[in-house]
Amino acid sequence: MKIIKINESQRNRLFEGYREGFSLENLSLIGDTAFAMQQEDSDVQMRYCTHWLGYPDNMGSSRAVYTLNDNMVLKLAYGEWFEAGIAQNKQEYELYQQINSPLLTRIFYHDKNFTYLVSESVLPCRSEDFEKIIGIPFHHVYHQNSIKTRLKKSKHNGDAKVGYNEYFDNIKKPYESSELSMEDIFTYIECNYVTNEPYYDKGVYNAINNSEWLKEFVKFIIDTKMSDFCNIENFGIVNRDGKPTIVVLDSGLNLDVWEKHYKN
Repeated sequence: MKIIKINESQRNRLFEGYREGFSLENLSLIGDTAFAMQQEDSDVQMRYCTHWLGYPDNMGSSRAVYTLNDNMVLKLAYGEWFEAGIAQNKQEYELYQQINSPLLTRIFYHDKNFTYLVSESVLPCRSEDFEKIIGIPFHHVYHQNSIKTRLKKSKHNGDAKVGYNEYFDNIKKPYESSELSMEDIFTYIECNYVTNEPYYDKGVYNAINNSEWLKEFVKFIIDTKMSDFCNIENFGIVNRDGKPTIVVLDSGLNLDVWEKHYKN
């Protein structure tokens, strides 16, 4: 990158945010001044954020995530892959604007160079979160239908086979898989709407038509042609209007960003 020498007046302007406290305006000001500087100087925004917000909650290859409050985070481009972080921020914002899907994290603000953006705070998703929110577990859930034989001396209908005075569910019988998981559904959606290998599954078809979230997800896949959603790390939970909502993550990393900034 091009090296730009700055004078004392510009240096004071660059670091005035340290004296005034954290604000997005100061962060943008620092970025405007440092944007075209040498790579090792491009992390001046990161030093400013760490000074006021503490260490990042998460650090990817090109973006650091800082918590602003309970519902908002700041995604900041940094480090060796600084330009890739900018490209991811820009792609994430443009997709959010174009698709306007409730399955994407809301973006509240970004600076003009896309060195950072402010979006909804997202928590990691677990298999049981899908079951609680959508009604279908992410992975196949296993359960045991034990048939208890009463322990004669037990006062609490204990299980004779297990030897407990009190009976506990889910102890002895072999595991039995549940009939449907989100993995099944995502595979079905990808085959039918992305890879052009269509097939029909009545259970999956009915599950999609009975779920507003899944109908939105099909629309999202048709619009974006994104794939490989059988990894639960591709999903998160946001607090939206007081309700937990499952959203799609990493919408900033598409094939174009990968080819330009990461492949080589």
